[in-house]
Amino acid sequence: MKTQLVLTPLALLLSSLFASPLLGQEVASADTASDKAKTDRIEVIYKRSNVMSEITENAEKLIAMPGTNGDPLQAVFALPGVVAAGGAMGSPAVRGSSPKDNLFEIDFMPAGYIFHSFGQSIFNRHLVQDFQLYSAGYGTSYSAATGAVFDVSLRNPKNQDIQTTIDLSLFNSGIFVEGQVSENSAFYFSARKSMLPLFFSKGKELEDDEGELSGVTVNDPPDDNDYQGKWVWDINNNNVLSLSFTGAQDSAAINLNERADISLKIPEYQGDAEFIQKFNSQSIIWDHYAKGLHIKSGIGFLNDSERLELGKSPANPTGLYIDTDKKQISYKSRLNYQFNQAHHVVIDAAYYDVTAEYAYDIFQQICTDIDPDCDSNLGDRVSDVNTIDISNQFVGLTDIWTFSEHWQTELGAQWQHNNYSKETFVLPRFALNYLLSDTSTISVKYGKYNRLQDIDYILPTLGNPALKSQTATHTTLGFEQHLANEWSWSIETYYKKMTDLPLGLDDADVDADLLYSNDVGGKAYGVDLLINKNRSDKWYGWLSLSYAKSERTNLREDITIDYYADTPLVVNMVLNYQLSDKWNLGFNFTARSGQPYSPIIGVKENPKADGYFLPIYGQPYSERFDLAHRLDVRAEYQSTLWGLDATWVFEVMNIYGQDNTSYIDLDYAKVHSTDDLIIIEENDDFAMRPSVGLSITF
Repeated sequence: MKTQLVLTPLALLLSSLFASPLLGQEVASADTASDKAKTDRIEVIYKRSNVMSEITENAEKLIAMPGTNGDPLQAVFALPGVVAAGGAMGSPAVRGSSPKDNLFEIDFMPAGYIFHSFGQSIFNRHLVQDFQLYSAGYGTSYSAATGAVFDVSLRNPKNQDIQTTIDLSLFNSGIFVEGQVSENSAFYFSARKSMLPLFFSKGKELEDDEGELSGVTVNDPPDDNDYQGKWVWDINNNNVLSLSFTGAQDSAAINLNERADISLKIPEYQGDAEFIQKFNSQSIIWDHYAKGLHIKSGIGFLNDSERLELGKSPANPTGLYIDTDKKQISYKSRLNYQFNQAHHVVIDAAYYDVTAEYAYDIFQQICTDIDPDCDSNLGDRVSDVNTIDISNQFVGLTDIWTFSEHWQTELGAQWQHNNYSKETFVLPRFALNYLLSDTSTISVKYGKYNRLQDIDYILPTLGNPALKSQTATHTTLGFEQHLANEWSWSIETYYKKMTDLPLGLDDADVDADLLYSNDVGGKAYGVDLLINKNRSDKWYGWLSLSYAKSERTNLREDITIDYYADTPLVVNMVLNYQLSDKWNLGFNFTARSGQPYSPIIGVKENPKADGYFLPIYGQPYSERFDLAHRLDVRAEYQSTLWGLDATWVFEVMNIYGQDNTSYIDLDYAKVHSTDDLIIIEENDDFAMRPSVGLSITF
């Protein structure tokens, strides 16, 4: 649906007001000892009280990173090649791809969404066992993505007496319960609630930066909540069964009167506006381990829905709306079989049974992310209800062979089919690793990928159902070296070619009745450098440096522009120091090239509303804001409170109050004619924001 297009002005308003490694295939054991030795190894590794119940060192680093409020997935923006598309509140864009090109999985199953609308991820910090980001060139275990893969593994419950942890902070509160159910089973449950409603008075009109009334009244404050739960049963030494459930909800409601900037730009939006999105999912996973064999199979249920309403008033009680409801059943299986120490094969198969219903009454918008202004480019009002089948399935096979002391190959292919577009793909994947020494590796990766177009562009009435799927080709070349004293460094170059991206057609095109065509191509290339120091001598940290370029080309007009998420230079520096047994200190500094934007070069009358005005844009994304940067600091103190274990967390985000501009628009309240070219700038970051958190365990 056009949610991302219609929602843009509302989302920008809400955010500004409310926010003032190698291929990751699972590899079987290389143990060639007796069956008894193999069974002993499985007992050690996979018992719930062992490593699968503990978070990895990398996950610990992300949780403790300053500026994230203990949210390990927010820390992804400090990793090489990752930027927030559209500003600090944006979704992750990885190595020049769109955020919509990414795939998110939680415990082997697709996720509804993993980031709340107002900044945090949906995960309690106690739960993430491991987090893998595959930026490019990943293997055959993942499909329906042309960008990056975010693979989140939630840890298993611990075999312990039932324990409860209460978390309180300025931004959210939560409860976490974990413990043993029987000798061979354990569970945990987490529930969290945003504290944002405490900062806004219902029914109060908000003020702008200059202390003037903004024309925006809070009907319902921004709010979000989430929950996760898991029960794990160690059936025996070779079989583990786990039941998981997770869900999240985000909502906000405001009233836009005649003074609100959005009302002055798009008068049809004046009135009540409400946004709510939520998902609920459940899954059951079976793991079977034998000598040289690991089988992982599961079934998952996902219900994902979203509703946006705009312009409701007594005179227009229905207003504009978009309502989406998606139901998905996922059947997945992975087999990892080891022939010997040097050779194993990974086979993946999945069927995603997806039915989606879209109901809407909105203004037509023929617009894509290469167009400078989708907000005010409104066409005729259209309404419809559609139920469509967007099921897809894939089978992947990868052969991993270490054929000499120095050489390893990963050769694979994936068969994939989209029901809606009736397209079938055979996609090769390849990786070659050369071990220069025990500590140094050169790697080359290559792969082809595809995904169905966004529903906005292929739904009947709103789009062109005949659009072909988007495709991408990834090529990477990297070097990694491990040094003494827990130091390591890596460098990787990449090149992505994107084809069959959507182009919005206009009245001048002879096939304008199609609305969209596959006439946009793209490319992204760059290099990522990471210098890492693992925990030793009381400290750890990393420095990442990324240089990148991302472009899109209108093939009909042969015009190439910078992509809106193009960020040529990104620097991140993270340091954590264990000052004493009780105190832990850290900082996170980030700097990035200014976001590209389309300059406003004039003012025109709004053709749909007399007395209202709209901007005239120059070359899309031809200018950039100034360099953006910020420093976050964090201190953690271990203590006791009322005889209970307690942890205090003190954070200051954007400690020197840097203003990073990410958005410009006309100052509509001051524009009264086409001669009034008056522009305002909006910041993507909050001012200096302190935070105090308390965690108590009993």
